Amino acid sequence: MHLIECLPEGSKIACESTVDWFLMEYLSDYGIDLTVEHLDLSDEGVTGWCMKLGPSEYIIQIHNDLTGDEYTSTILHELYHVYQHLNNLPQCETCAYLAEKQLLDKYQNHC
Repeated sequence: MHLIECLPEGSKIACESTVDWFLMEYLSDYGIDLTVEHLDLSDEGVTGWCMKLGPSEYIIQIHNDLTGDEYTSTILHELYHVYQHLNNLPQCETCAYLAEKQLLDKYQNHC
């Protein structure tokens, strides 16, 4: 079972549906505690981060000014890093960028 929290409360309706889809599609055999925080990351020069806090606990930070496909692909990119962690794969940025494009297409065809 997954525990998902999107912060601040009520932020980005698309957050929960995208995260739910990815976790059920790719990580349904795991119990994951995931927090997605929407905040200003403009000083960091990134649109998102993924941090592992424990064996099954993760925080994803997403820049709060993203919209549309940029928002969805960033969430999917960071979720792919969770996938990499859980499957003991290298944290490869190139792989995550390639995966995000494929995941976005698959997610949009699902909706």
